[in-house]
Amino acid sequence: MKPHLPRAARNYLEQLRRALDFLSEQERREVLEATKQEIFRLPGGGRRKRDLIRLLGEPEARALKFERHEPQALEVGSGKHFLTRILAWPIFALALLTVMVVLFAPPQAAQIDEQGFGYVAGSTGDLLAQLELLIGSQLIWIAFIPVVISLIPLWLPNIAGTIIQVIGALIMSVICVAGGGQLSLFFIPVTLLLWAQVFTPLLMMRGSMASPGPAWLICAAVLLIAVVGYATVRGLAHFSAEPWLILGPAVVLAVLALLLPFRWNSVHIALVAAGLLVMVAGFIASLPGTYSAALAWPWLAGGTSFAVGHLAVAAGMWHERARKLLALF
Repeated sequence: MKPHLPRAARNYLEQLRRALDFLSEQERREVLEATKQEIFRLPGGGRRKRDLIRLLGEPEARALKFERHEPQALEVGSGKHFLTRILAWPIFALALLTVMVVLFAPPQAAQIDEQGFGYVAGSTGDLLAQLELLIGSQLIWIAFIPVVISLIPLWLPNIAGTIIQVIGALIMSVICVAGGGQLSLFFIPVTLLLWAQVFTPLLMMRGSMASPGPAWLICAAVLLIAVVGYATVRGLAHFSAEPWLILGPAVVLAVLALLLPFRWNSVHIALVAAGLLVMVAGFIASLPGTYSAALAWPWLAGGTSFAVGHLAVAAGMWHERARKLLALF
């Protein structure tokens, strides 16, 4: 014999049945049967309405738990757009920071006044020197080119934007190669990132799970160690304080560079942070009240470390995003 339900329980089930009108008859019977079994297990067997409401909830609220939800469309931006966003803003920040240092840092302001873009050994700087003579000190506004170019992919995500990116990267490359003097060294890290902003999406979009291969990471590590080593030697040549103030950070950057091929995300983030700290420390050391050291060399080492670390972090984010998206299907 089936257990008899109290009047309060029967009324509760009837209200629930009416609230489940969005289900088919078979689905409704299954829900009501499951609820009935719960009622039998309740203290008192569902004799009192307030106990049913307290333990099972209002019939309408309980019915909502079984409401059918259509799967929402998965809105996933293109991989290229994702890479563009995670690349653009850090590059913009570094470009803006470079402009601020080049234009407003006291030691560099004096250097610009004395040397300008035309301070080039030999004949390689004739073109820039003539251009400086033609338009004067306004040539310094070339420093704003990376600031604008870094955001072009967000404004023009098409072939026209790519062409503008390439032109901007070419202009900055000419400044780095033919600019001469220490001033052009400030633009090397951001120029490296401008080229990466062009080619990284193309390389990473080769496959849905594409990530930098060992060869890319090893080459990046070798390049970074070479840049850090060169900047360290040049920085020590005219540094009047204790050498360990330069050698210590250089060793840290070199060790992080050696660990780059292991693809540890923590190492990549540490490389970005260490690069920024070296740049800040170099700025402090360049102030007249400290050591009056040349800022170009720590900026070159720290900025390049920031660039390489940022690209590694971006590649890791792309790989993780692709893995998670594929896991949805």
